[in-house]
Amino acid sequence: MSRCSIHAVVVLQLATYTTTLVWTVPASAQDRVLVQQPGGSRFPMSGYIEDYTGRGISLRIKPNEPVRHYPRTDIVEVTTEYTPHHDRGRKLFAGGKIAEARDEFTEALNDEDRPWVRREILANQVRCTLWNGEYYTAVSRFIPIVQSDAETFHYGLVPLNWTDDQPAENLRLDAREWIGPKATPLSRLIGASWLLSVADGNMEAQATLKKLAREPDVRIQRLAQMQLWRMKLKGTSQIDPDEITGWEKFVEDLSFELRGGAYFVIGNAWKQRKEHEKAARAFLWLPLVYDADRWLSSRACFEAAESLSVAGDRNEAVKLYSEVVFRYGDTPWGPKAEAAWNELRQPNTTETKVR
Repeated sequence: MSRCSIHAVVVLQLATYTTTLVWTVPASAQDRVLVQQPGGSRFPMSGYIEDYTGRGISLRIKPNEPVRHYPRTDIVEVTTEYTPHHDRGRKLFAGGKIAEARDEFTEALNDEDRPWVRREILANQVRCTLWNGEYYTAVSRFIPIVQSDAETFHYGLVPLNWTDDQPAENLRLDAREWIGPKATPLSRLIGASWLLSVADGNMEAQATLKKLAREPDVRIQRLAQMQLWRMKLKGTSQIDPDEITGWEKFVEDLSFELRGGAYFVIGNAWKQRKEHEKAARAFLWLPLVYDADRWLSSRACFEAAESLSVAGDRNEAVKLYSEVVFRYGDTPWGPKAEAAWNELRQPNTTETKVR
């Protein structure tokens, strides 16, 4: 995809993800919403969902009645009918058949009219691309979600770089456009995160992130601040432990969807200090809890195994290496984990001779 065409895709693909969706079903079909009342009781409602955003849900009970609005915090469950393509896509993804799921979600997007359902389909497309580390494509699917719903609850899927790895060439090229003067704050955040590890783009990326760290949008602001930790880590041989503890408290105060990537940086900070058990605990947040970015989660799981191996916890290291092999074997860290796993399982002949 060319650098220009990605913006066209972004405009055309308005969408988001949440709990359940579909349209192109009979007009008589009804959506179902379970609402939490202030007193603690719950009551179900049926009707037609006009929209479901990060702010709340808009539900029309009957055609001649006004729309009712409920904040997202009061929504317990939402169910609706799916198109056949959407339903198959969800089942295929759950079964690990990602390529087939992507095809079904593409067809589902063509079938779907409701904006809130389209956003869910796009979010599922982001999940498919993150499964295979296709960050460039993930960007083109994620940005329209936020364009359609600025308060989306899908920020946990934002395709940022949290490592020092060099991005692919197409990412490097487009990232320079994404941080352009006319770009949105979200676009600049994504672009800067990928340019931060590029030698000739590092300074511009830092300047962009420092500006975004003062953004009115708290999510953009917090993510930019945490991205800057990468530079703090790179610019010193050893970060003060109190500062790392401060980072951990900072992350704990964030909404759930913003936390994931920061734990990878925190893990690297503890690893730099050779506090390997603390490093492993930080890395493990990703594969255990914040696993939307599957490639980053696999890398974090591998790093946790390495940290525990260095710390002398052979048994736990073996378990985590096997986790990488069986859960993330198709990622770049699968073969590395398998080699380390096989080595650790060999009898320690040196110790045997000494005894």
